[in-house]
Amino acid sequence: MKDKNRKGFFGLFQNVKRTSESLEENETPHLEPVKASESDNSGEDTTVTNDILSPDPVSDDEPDMKENAAPTLIWEPSDDPLILRVNEDLLEVERRQFAMKMKALSNIYKKNEVTTSESTDQPEPKAAQPHILISTDRMAAWIYVFSPLNGGSDIKEENLRSFLAQEHVKTGILEDTLKSIANEHIYDQVLLIAKGILARNGIDGSIKDHFDRVIQLAFEEDENGSVDYKNLNNIQAVKEGEVICEITPAIPGENGTTIEGQVYPCEIKGTPVAIPAGRNMQLTEDGTLIIAQKTGHVTFSNGKFNIDPLLKINGNIDNSTGNLDYDGDIFISGDVRNGFSVKATGAIDIRGSVEGAEIVARGPITIASGMSGNGRGTLTSESFIKCRYLEHCTVKAEGNVYAESIINSKVQSGEDIIVTTGIGVIIGGSLLAACNINANIIGSKVRRLITELIIANVPRNVEESSRLTRELEQLHHNLSEIRKNIIYLETVQRPDKQQLLDSLKQASDYLNIREQEITNRLTEIASTDSEQVGLIKCRQLLPVVRVRIGSSSLLIQEECSSSVLYKNSEGEITIGTN
Repeated sequence: MKDKNRKGFFGLFQNVKRTSESLEENETPHLEPVKASESDNSGEDTTVTNDILSPDPVSDDEPDMKENAAPTLIWEPSDDPLILRVNEDLLEVERRQFAMKMKALSNIYKKNEVTTSESTDQPEPKAAQPHILISTDRMAAWIYVFSPLNGGSDIKEENLRSFLAQEHVKTGILEDTLKSIANEHIYDQVLLIAKGILARNGIDGSIKDHFDRVIQLAFEEDENGSVDYKNLNNIQAVKEGEVICEITPAIPGENGTTIEGQVYPCEIKGTPVAIPAGRNMQLTEDGTLIIAQKTGHVTFSNGKFNIDPLLKINGNIDNSTGNLDYDGDIFISGDVRNGFSVKATGAIDIRGSVEGAEIVARGPITIASGMSGNGRGTLTSESFIKCRYLEHCTVKAEGNVYAESIINSKVQSGEDIIVTTGIGVIIGGSLLAACNINANIIGSKVRRLITELIIANVPRNVEESSRLTRELEQLHHNLSEIRKNIIYLETVQRPDKQQLLDSLKQASDYLNIREQEITNRLTEIASTDSEQVGLIKCRQLLPVVRVRIGSSSLLIQEECSSSVLYKNSEGEITIGTN
């Protein structure tokens, strides 16, 4: 009878074990009555009926079994948005299902033992029995230990560790829980025994550009709505030390680990951004900024920003390029069309010709062909200007002016005007140099065409003298009118006009002071010019030529050869032989 009852229990235990193993398939436990494999001779029925298998109702002291119980937190809440949370709601469902199944199995286990003990004299001791549920995502594991029966042995720490190893639980074992189960004999409860390490997503690197990678033409409109197609703003100028890009470095992702020791991958790896630093760029030590190492213009090609001090235009300056205003040097392989402007803080090198355009540079201006200004073209340089021809244009240079021909142009040089290569001819117009004028041919056989040559120590004195002379003429006119009004008001002696009279007298005093200042400055300029020692040289001088050296002047109406014009010790202009 005893052996038969044992067989009946072991059959039941095997059914319990199979039911526990089926939990991973999320099946609802359904246990059939288990019968002993043999009956005793007395015909006693050892069938385990359904009422034994039915779990007891959930009580208030078993919160894990209540449907509305609060979820059990596995991982502490975190404010870190990069932490890749697992589906803890699903884990909670799995935990509750496991708890219900373990409760059912516990009832079967205990009630079967009661039945067995009633039919035997000495019930067999049963050691504490662990069961485990590993979550579907392998990130959590719960344990349920059946309490020992009939004086059976408690579970020990080494038993638990061996059991977990057998179930391939390697990582994230909760040591405090494991030791509490063994030391405090915690049975018949669902406890979290292991939890994986959560992954942490990375952040891909990013770049904030301060300059356009693809330049979009921006046409300007005037107040009347007319579009200016010459100012395209298509050159991205940059100064040394200016920020080209701001870089946000990538934050690498961190993979998690399942309780079985496998990798739980993050979703975003945190890919570093490609650094678009090209020529004349510098990446800061912290890798967050790309800085311009030189002043120039920014372009983007082949995935990189580049800075070129020299702005190269492979073609003409026209509607396709618009006007240029550049902090650096400019090279133009073609022509500069009528009505456009080119400005640079450095040098300007034009391999074609220039029409009625405006060219301004702090450095030298070099034009391979020349300028046909059509009466509106201008060249202005703080250095020298060199070109083949200058026709119907205005030229100002603080350095020398070099040309093969100058025709009907207004040219001003802070040093020499040199027209000795090629034909080397100066015809018409007005030329002003601080030092010397040197040409092969000066003047024209067309006598009605006058060529004016001026040597002035400081070319800007000529402009200042003209401006001051005009101002002085206007000042004399204003003084004359004010004096007339003062005389009239003093004659009529009207009290209501006394304030006006006082104002006119104050204005008269101011204009008298200004008149003296202008007169003194004009005298100073004349004194400077009187010391001028510059020369005018030519192989052939054709009338009519008007010459002024300092304060002295001469009108030449006869042809001369190999001539040198200079001011002698008596202050007169003399024509000598070269």
